[in-house]
Amino acid sequence: MLTRAVPGADARGARLGRVPARPGRATLPRGASMTRRTVTAGLALVVLAGSAVGTPASAAPVVPDVPDAQTRALGAADRVAATALGAGPDEVYRRGLVTPWVDGLHSVAYERTYRGLPVVGGDATVLTDGNGSVRASAKASGVTVRIGTAPAVTGEAAEATARRELARVDAVESRSLVVKLTGDTPKLAWQTVLGGATAEGESHLTVWVDAVTGTVLDRHDDVEHGTGTSQWNGPSPLAITTSQSGGRYLLKDTTRPGLQCADYSTGQVFSKTTDTWGTGNATSKETGCVDVMWAAQKEFDMLKNWLGRNGHTGSGGSWPARVGYNTTNAYWNGSSVTIGRNSAGQWIGAMDVVGHEYGHGLDQFTPGGANGEAGLGEGTGDIFGALTEAYANEPAPYDTPGDYLVGEKVNLTGNGPIRNMYNPSLVNNHPNCYSASIPSTEVHAAAGPLNHWFYLLAEGSNPGGGKPVSPTCDSSSVTGIGIQAAGKVFYGGMLLKTSGMTYKRYRTATLTAAKNLDATCNLYNRTKAAWNAVSVPAQTADPTCTAFARGSTVDSIGAVDSIGAVDVLGGASAQAAPNVDVAKVQAHLTQFNALATQNGGNRRAGSAGYTASVAYLKGKLQAAGFTVAEQTCTSCNYRSNNLIADWPGGDTSQTVMFGAHLDSVSAGPGINDNASGSAVLLENALQLAAANPAMAKHVRFAWWTDEESGLLGSRFYVNSLTSAQRTAIKAYYNFDMVGSRNAGYFINNISTAVSAPMKAYWDSLGLAPEENVEGAGRSDDYSFKNAGIPSSGYATGASARKTSAQAAKWGGTAGAAYDACYHSSCDTTANINATALDRTADGVAHTIWAQAVSSGGGTTCTPAELVVNGGFESGTTPWTLSTGVRDSSTSQAPRTGTWKAWLNGSGSANTESAAQTVTIPAGCTGAVLTYWAHVDTAETGTRVYDRLTVTVGGTSVATLSNVDAAAGFTQRTVPVGQFAGQTVALKFTGVEDASLQTSFVLDDISLRSA
Repeated sequence: MLTRAVPGADARGARLGRVPARPGRATLPRGASMTRRTVTAGLALVVLAGSAVGTPASAAPVVPDVPDAQTRALGAADRVAATALGAGPDEVYRRGLVTPWVDGLHSVAYERTYRGLPVVGGDATVLTDGNGSVRASAKASGVTVRIGTAPAVTGEAAEATARRELARVDAVESRSLVVKLTGDTPKLAWQTVLGGATAEGESHLTVWVDAVTGTVLDRHDDVEHGTGTSQWNGPSPLAITTSQSGGRYLLKDTTRPGLQCADYSTGQVFSKTTDTWGTGNATSKETGCVDVMWAAQKEFDMLKNWLGRNGHTGSGGSWPARVGYNTTNAYWNGSSVTIGRNSAGQWIGAMDVVGHEYGHGLDQFTPGGANGEAGLGEGTGDIFGALTEAYANEPAPYDTPGDYLVGEKVNLTGNGPIRNMYNPSLVNNHPNCYSASIPSTEVHAAAGPLNHWFYLLAEGSNPGGGKPVSPTCDSSSVTGIGIQAAGKVFYGGMLLKTSGMTYKRYRTATLTAAKNLDATCNLYNRTKAAWNAVSVPAQTADPTCTAFARGSTVDSIGAVDSIGAVDVLGGASAQAAPNVDVAKVQAHLTQFNALATQNGGNRRAGSAGYTASVAYLKGKLQAAGFTVAEQTCTSCNYRSNNLIADWPGGDTSQTVMFGAHLDSVSAGPGINDNASGSAVLLENALQLAAANPAMAKHVRFAWWTDEESGLLGSRFYVNSLTSAQRTAIKAYYNFDMVGSRNAGYFINNISTAVSAPMKAYWDSLGLAPEENVEGAGRSDDYSFKNAGIPSSGYATGASARKTSAQAAKWGGTAGAAYDACYHSSCDTTANINATALDRTADGVAHTIWAQAVSSGGGTTCTPAELVVNGGFESGTTPWTLSTGVRDSSTSQAPRTGTWKAWLNGSGSANTESAAQTVTIPAGCTGAVLTYWAHVDTAETGTRVYDRLTVTVGGTSVATLSNVDAAAGFTQRTVPVGQFAGQTVALKFTGVEDASLQTSFVLDDISLRSA
């Protein structure tokens, strides 16, 4: 990106002041001279992470702003949460964790609130697919909350009670009022989170104290204490991923953000001047950290490559570890792993121990958290340890796969392994079979039935090949499905967890997962046989499996009764965009770094390093089937070539371009600036070629030269186009610096229609991206924008500094530059944030598919505005409006022009609407509804009294309420491509109760086909 700053446009519109709301609720009659009160507020409707789904009959499910398969998945889940989960009066389900899985499946978790208070133990999970079909739902409790919310016990008194649960309190992290479900009995409680220690060791404890009686209702410790082995992995030397900073190497893996290993005593990440680690002696903490890094990296890769999870966190990240805890133990504390020693003083960083402890993290960071029945947490850890061993596939004498023993390589107490998965009773007579006594059994012993089930599912009761025979509790013979498939089934069950998980619920959850993974029912039948073989009985909520019809019914788990058929979004669905493997993008970065190193240390335009970079791209693209051309920039400061690659197919009169500058500054290899954008585009091009979908529009990729001298390469290209060629380019997307270490998430021209699919994807990740103010006019999109071509793009920041608010939203370091190595020699492969890179790469794929890939049948779509008179400036035609809705008064100003639609605002019970009929042509599955809304209310608090519902063809697609009030207009964007090929009524309906006013003011309504 250019160093030159270009001033941005002035902010549009003045912020209105807020008039204090009148206390209490009183009727405000509609007057003759002023029919609506002026209590200024505005709109802030969250429709992605954290979105609320109301419970009244008139409440509409919220459809997230993602014009792709994830839209349909989340929209279907929201409809279930709004209707079928059955929340009571004053209860709301708010969408939380969204976990994409295999085959387009999405696990969507919901947290319940009651009168604004979190309901602990009232969560739910819905499994949907990219077609908008609901596959299953789970609900932790079916009880309806009806209690008072005024505490009799003060928060300070409850905190004092909670502190007595620990031997030592180091910090009180939070205290809040909640509703706690204990045995399906709702009670008002104070929830206090403490850091400190018990008599056994470190603790991260949550305590719930009854807010009426002051007694302790429940407690949960995030610290999961385990034991394990201390063996070396091998064969040596192990190839572990490290990083470099300031001339020193660190045991910190920037490709798996968050993964690092530190000395327990000092808290310092291990560092040295060489990249050779460990002594081969397990009493060395550094050696222990080598073992931890190796095992954690293998587990991370196993999760991605075997189970379809994006790393440990599910969003591309991992967690830190410490080695040197001077106790025969290892544990997970809710945010990190700590490794202790065995009786011989060896640090126990073995594959199964590390996999087990990180498995506790996976349990916590999947729906429902880690607070289930005794044994489930420890069994989960053991299963992930076994999966990691199998994936690493180390040779003897190291931690070889297939033994299904835990701690077999070290003798902590002289009794061999600490757990046995194929026959748990061989270790301390741990139970093989489930019984009513399991919930009260010590947690490590209680893992026996779950470990036994997993072995039977993976290997069977008599697998042969030297693997041990496993007895069954019902004397049956069980056939295994292989450990990878068993891992997928178990992880699928985890994605349907709710709080208070039990063995019986896990049976139902894994059967549901197996059914959704395999339409032949083979996985389902074998999963069922394995549960029967460990005596976990059939449940009424268990799904059946015959010939599975996708999207036909909802399976229910736990406390939910059968829900029955659920409508799904109509219309043809486009082929899903691929999940771009960030490791492949990083491999391109490594190549660009090597080309710079081999050619004078940089890839400046006109240099040998630049020419080699062009050749690398060209070879990859030609091999993939692109039509590739080099264009010599004769007006550039450094004469060199742009590279243009066209993918065959699609309407060339509707071309969508994706570009990035390929050159670096002379100071260094330019890996973030801008090999990152170049590599993201290259891998997306290769993924497009590999998928070879039917194209509705033509896609062209471009890599520009001499951007660093002033956007010269892209300017030369745009100036070389004829008028017809410029007109054919319907959108240009630019990617410049998309892997910044201290990443922000910015979009060029964020409020424009062309940016909608990019914004929608990042919104779906909960990123809440911002306008790219720093980059305005400083990269190649500016060349296209100046030519009148709609443009947008992603960026993660350059030399500007991250604000405190941004650090709170995105993580990272407030006050530090987004890229501390901007235009410097340190801009190498070590200067890349893999998470930001991954998010960009996937966002590009979603944009390509949303903008250019056909939805099927070869039907194309001509972009057009479908709403007439969206600003209400040309009278009422063709709108159908309630009396007085079209308004030009100054008490509620329009966004633009003189007129707007003003619904409600009288403070009396009334319903008003604005509607018009639109036809969305067939093939326009990327159609997007955009409207500007301002919500102004005299209501207070978080309870919904007044509501605006947006419907298309009678289907609710968005809602606003008095709770969404804020100053000024806010643009809202809703995908409506599911209605392609239909003539539908677009309608905005406001419903106001008989008390304080809420005004819903609408302007500049647009529905564009795409």
